[in-house]
Amino acid sequence: MASGPNTFATMAVFTAEKFQGNPLAIVSVHGNSLTQQRKSLIAKEFRCPATCFLHDAAGPGQPRTLEIFTDKGEELPFLGHPVIGAAHFIFIYLEKLQYGGPADRDNNRQTAVLLTKAGKIPIFFNPYRQIAACAVPTTFHVHAHQVPMERIISTQPHVQIVPTIDKEKGRTFPLVSIVKGLSFVLVDFTDNPELFATLEPGKAPEAELDQNWSPSFVGCMYYKLLAKSEQPGEPTIHNIQVRMMTNGTEDSGSGSGCSALACYLALHGPSEAKDPKPSDQDADLAKKAEDLKLEAKTERKVFGIQQGVEMGRVSTIAVEVDVKTDTDGSRSITNVILSGRASAMSEGKLLGF
Repeated sequence: MASGPNTFATMAVFTAEKFQGNPLAIVSVHGNSLTQQRKSLIAKEFRCPATCFLHDAAGPGQPRTLEIFTDKGEELPFLGHPVIGAAHFIFIYLEKLQYGGPADRDNNRQTAVLLTKAGKIPIFFNPYRQIAACAVPTTFHVHAHQVPMERIISTQPHVQIVPTIDKEKGRTFPLVSIVKGLSFVLVDFTDNPELFATLEPGKAPEAELDQNWSPSFVGCMYYKLLAKSEQPGEPTIHNIQVRMMTNGTEDSGSGSGCSALACYLALHGPSEAKDPKPSDQDADLAKKAEDLKLEAKTERKVFGIQQGVEMGRVSTIAVEVDVKTDTDGSRSITNVILSGRASAMSEGKLLGF
């Protein structure tokens, strides 16, 4: 796999299958060979939902800088699928560690740190399961002003002819930020699947952010809750189907949006009993989290999210949220883990740079 100056690879993220998931371009950068303006232009040229620029590590075991740009050439502090895609690229092609047998099945043996505009992001990789994970940087915030249904309709005017639209009149929907500069309107259509199915690629509605939280990217996460998956001795998996709209397009796999939605549901959904006994995998991840100075969890909520179904590019996204409950009953997010698979698509070299 290419890893020289200004070489690139493309990947499908949140899937193990080619031509599914969310497309990503990864450009390997040595030193200061590309200006920020060039990076913006390159991202526009690739036309992937995101292009990330992965810099060399300063030395063995040192963090790598990761910069993330949208297909509009806008740099964002964090997006989930570029981080998961970059983790796959690093651990499979740059720092490959051989699978050591059955004992490795539930071990995230490979770890590293990415330096992003949102801060340091620990990344993990399980070579047996071929799953990458990251500790999502978050300053999760629920904004004071909700978004009324009328603004949703203004971005999806065709839904006015759907017979069930009257059920939504008068509703408002929360606006949340996973980090400063990355915000989402969360629209629950669980009780209106007809409306959910009728959505078309479109813009996010106008949203009023709290003071000091703008400017910000704003996306609209439409979702419906599905049946839970429950097995004895295992955490309950809250299954969700989502669609994310922004800038006139639909996104096939939004790790940041899914993380924001999972955080909101973890805080505002019903509380659940803690697992009676953590698994070896939980203990291993908890130790890594402690080493990376992540706060200890008190309650874990697990979400299995499917996105891109209507686009023919199915993404399967897992988000685990640790919620701390204080003695006064207040709840807060202490840790968010995003994970998924990826599939390499192509490689090449940028010419003339």
